[in-house]
Amino acid sequence: MKALRTGYLSIAVYCVSTALSAVWVTFSFSQISGAALTFITLLTAFVIFFGAHLLSGGRPSRLLRTHLADVVILNVLTVAAWFFMFLALQRIEASVESAIYQGCVPVAVLVCVVYTRQVPFQSLRTLGCVLISLCLFGLVAARITTAGAIVIAPARLYAGIALATVAGLAGGLYVYWSGKVVRQSQCATLDILSNRFYLLLVVTGATGYAQFSGATAESFAPALIGKLVLLSMVSVVIPAFTLQHAIGSLGASRVSIITPFVPALALVVEQRLAGWPSPVVPALIVATCVAIVLSNVWLTVQASAKIPVR
Repeated sequence: MKALRTGYLSIAVYCVSTALSAVWVTFSFSQISGAALTFITLLTAFVIFFGAHLLSGGRPSRLLRTHLADVVILNVLTVAAWFFMFLALQRIEASVESAIYQGCVPVAVLVCVVYTRQVPFQSLRTLGCVLISLCLFGLVAARITTAGAIVIAPARLYAGIALATVAGLAGGLYVYWSGKVVRQSQCATLDILSNRFYLLLVVTGATGYAQFSGATAESFAPALIGKLVLLSMVSVVIPAFTLQHAIGSLGASRVSIITPFVPALALVVEQRLAGWPSPVVPALIVATCVAIVLSNVWLTVQASAKIPVR
């Protein structure tokens, strides 16, 4: 019983932390370079993950030596998922970005398992992804044609939607490929977390170099660096550890049913901070969350009925 309570507490912390950090990026970090934002945030997380792995007696270089090609693929997918996610959050509302991202993840995973013939195309899993896709199409159309919680130029809005879509699809591919790596190598979570950010740090560091070299002292004042470090804790470190603990305590099926509520929580925060002038987009965000939950519930039912899903 205690394990269940701590598990539910962990997943609650994950959802709240992820939603708050997404809204924080949209409202407070839209002026800083996306590369600089991603570099400082993920560098902090990488140092923490790498240090925790070493202190726990792990060998971060083992996975790199034994599965170099897989680590390279995970690094490429991490660049697309994390860098594009932060860029999208700087351009569109966090609730819209989160809904698009979370909706694209199961669709990308479905394509992978159908392509590798691990699950038949005609299944509850496919039905769930079709429902998610319909909600996403409606959400994107509604956000383009109606006013949002913040004023966004059309070009910036289109870019944010495209970036969120690519980030979500890359996130889905990462979920599939990292699961494959874990099964093949029997590695721990910290092995993955300690080896997935190398390319991201190189790309964002190189991209943001111009701003770093030409920036004034005020541009990267200690207060801003402190905020970015705190953002790293709230958006990356805390969610990573609480999600892993929740999966261990509750199981992946229960966790997958709860995590889609992140966009709805972000929507609540946005409503308090700015307010949506029309209920259409918020309604479609909630509909997308419900569709993802239903898809995950159907997947759980399918698995319990011993229908092959992997």
